[in-house]
Amino acid sequence: MRAGRQNNRRADARAHGSICPLNPMQLRYLTANDWALLRSKSKRVTYKPREIVIAINSRPTSMFMLVSGIAVVEVVRGTPVAKLTAGEIFGEMAFIENAAASASVVAETEMVVDVLDLGVLGELFSNFPHLEARFFKSLALLLSQRLRSTLSRMSKPVAST
Repeated sequence: MRAGRQNNRRADARAHGSICPLNPMQLRYLTANDWALLRSKSKRVTYKPREIVIAINSRPTSMFMLVSGIAVVEVVRGTPVAKLTAGEIFGEMAFIENAAASASVVAETEMVVDVLDLGVLGELFSNFPHLEARFFKSLALLLSQRLRSTLSRMSKPVAST
């Protein structure tokens, strides 16, 4: 099964009412109208524990916002490098770079995500260039914050045994 497909997942029949800014700091510069537009174009999907949402080196066709549950980011299967919780987004790096995924994202618990197809997102950006500007500004800030957090964790001394 190819990661990111709807097989073996329950898609909420209600496409509208999805993307919810549970953590508005994730995409800080989006307006209420931006969220409403994204919500109208997203699809809600449920993943089971240990189900791969994005496989490393795959080409994701969507971006994801975690609504509930926990996901882990893995570069080596079974070795988490980060945990994602409600309100966090993922798939953004492959989207920005138009490249393969640099890590896998795996459901640690049952989780619900709002899925936004990259083609649909591109169409929205063509029709609403100000949305595109706010979206990319938000992603730039998010990635900068994640890098700072990672550097902070890496700079802490490791306890010797």
